[in-house]
Amino acid sequence: MRMTPGLAAALAAAGAMVAAGDARAVGTRTFELDSLEKLSGGDLAGVAVGSDGVVRAGMTLGAVALPPDTGTTATCAVTLADGTILVGTGPARGGKIVRIAGGVATEFADTKESAVNALAVDRAGNVFAATTSPRIFKVSQGKAEVYTTLPDVGSVLALVADRAGVLFAGTADEGNVVRVEPGGASSSVYFRTDDPFVVSLALGGDGAIYAGTGGRGLLYRVGAPGRATVVHDFHGEDVRAVAVTAKGVVFAIANEEPAASTTDTSESSSHRTSSGRSAPGPATTPRTKPGKGSLWRFDAQGRPERMMHHDDFHYMSLALDDQGVPYVGTGAEGRVYSVDDAHTVSLVADTDERQIGALAVAGRTRFLLGSDPAVVHPLLSVGGPDAIWTSKPLDTGLRARFGHMTWRSTGATEVSTRSGDTHTPDGTWSAWSAAIPEGGATSSPPGRYVQIRARLKEATATIADVTVAFATENLRAVVTEIEAHDRAIAARDTKEGIVASGGPPPKHESVVHLAWKVDNPDSDELRYRVAFRREGQGRWLEATRPEDILTKQELDWDTAALPEGSYRVRVEATDEIANPPADVTHHALESAPVLVDNTPPVFRTITLTGSRLRAEVVDGVGPIARVEVAVDGRLDWRPLAPIDGLYDTPAEGIDTDLTPLLPAGPGPHLIAVRAFDAAGNSVVRDLELP
Repeated sequence: MRMTPGLAAALAAAGAMVAAGDARAVGTRTFELDSLEKLSGGDLAGVAVGSDGVVRAGMTLGAVALPPDTGTTATCAVTLADGTILVGTGPARGGKIVRIAGGVATEFADTKESAVNALAVDRAGNVFAATTSPRIFKVSQGKAEVYTTLPDVGSVLALVADRAGVLFAGTADEGNVVRVEPGGASSSVYFRTDDPFVVSLALGGDGAIYAGTGGRGLLYRVGAPGRATVVHDFHGEDVRAVAVTAKGVVFAIANEEPAASTTDTSESSSHRTSSGRSAPGPATTPRTKPGKGSLWRFDAQGRPERMMHHDDFHYMSLALDDQGVPYVGTGAEGRVYSVDDAHTVSLVADTDERQIGALAVAGRTRFLLGSDPAVVHPLLSVGGPDAIWTSKPLDTGLRARFGHMTWRSTGATEVSTRSGDTHTPDGTWSAWSAAIPEGGATSSPPGRYVQIRARLKEATATIADVTVAFATENLRAVVTEIEAHDRAIAARDTKEGIVASGGPPPKHESVVHLAWKVDNPDSDELRYRVAFRREGQGRWLEATRPEDILTKQELDWDTAALPEGSYRVRVEATDEIANPPADVTHHALESAPVLVDNTPPVFRTITLTGSRLRAEVVDGVGPIARVEVAVDGRLDWRPLAPIDGLYDTPAEGIDTDLTPLLPAGPGPHLIAVRAFDAAGNSVVRDLELP
């Protein structure tokens, strides 16, 4: 049996993206928004989304852009007693301190350095700025004057002031904690780490200094000059920030860099230390790959507990609210998360900036500091009449009709939808619908995408478990290619279908393995019907029984009861399983000719004259694929060439001298001649050579 080559390769079957989690488009489907991941990605205005799948009141933010030419990144910030916010900026054109008061941002002071890495305020209200140089500046009355210059330091990465007005600095190059005496006249190394960078500092209630390092990622508690204990050795390289509660509970964020993390070569030279290493401070370009961020808590006994982590981005900033609840700003997506004692994570703000460089969530002045671009977001309120949650555009994969909606809520809520055919909502989208009653149908028109909006009209209002039903338009599935292979030949590692001469004889198989490809744009579950007919005849015969429900894209077709000849196979695809009768679609494709051959060839003539073998081999369908000979019962089959040099017709002639194949010495010799057709059928004739 021989099969001709199949049709040329076409489009592979490609299922449409199904957002409801089922790979098959079976009638009505539903978007179910019931987790932090599913409820995020849209727009949060005055709302927070928790890992418990509940949307509740959150931060309502304002926006104050930093003045032009004050720096492309915002690196740090502090608040003053009168509510003024001071922001330190980074490259390029950075190194400045911007003042935000009364909703207006103005340039306040210029350090003339590449970037301001950290700001600190002492109890007397003095403001200090650490920069990408050994110099620490004192900022007052709109001027930045050198307060002290630290010897043997590449740059200063962190600052904190204790109650006595002593300033502590975390440095690069040697990774030291440096103590600066009041007035800045002298300084000394307070504690020397084994890491190249001290990137974060915090003051404990007992006067101890907590220092986080970059390199090995260690958190130290420095209780006295030269004396420290390791609070924790993190699985990461960077303890980005530390915060301590009034009860002595310590929080720290640590980042694990990706293996291939790099920084763009356009990075400012001033960002490199004198040893040539890049300090983990402001850079001109973001990481090519985000790291992994973790938030840890250490109780008063120093016991560690990981409270939150994200594997998709690193953490940039940390702050505690008045109740000691931690808030974390991310280094990607510009988000702020909080987590409670039960490890319930909440996304409380989602800004348009790339990073959250600093945040303040306690006291009278509260804000987020966005970076790339640099924007200060004052915290205006929590919740309120403008508290609105908007989902990300939900993709049905195809144009769809939208139906009833359900949700679980407390308090007064107002839910509406809009729809469109572009991934990003634009002017072609519909307007927001009127308020939808719970369990009611949306009036948004058909489209590929839908967005859901919920307005929380009371401070105590919440919404969760939001669902919307939809049904996509039914599209026809198209059979694009049919292939047919003898099952035995397909299992052999050969391009021609016949094993090489001298190998084990092929086993003929009457079963043809049929396989087909389908372009199924709406991912409906499909049913297939397979039929065949002999060339020249019009009647199609079923290869499957009417009661069979074939859903796989393959079938083993047994041809043992068929006469040899050329056949066509037809595969019909229908989506009747997934759609009501009026909507069912069909498509059928015929294969290239498939040759069925279940009978072996025959030797019409075969003779030995001396050592010369002459034979004529014929097959009903053909072509003859190989003729070979073995001598004296040895399984060393040797190929014989046809008279015309090619095996390509149903009849072939052999005329060859066997002398080179005969062993030395007298005869007689037993000669076995074996012939194969292309379907693997074979015949053997035995002769005796005197």
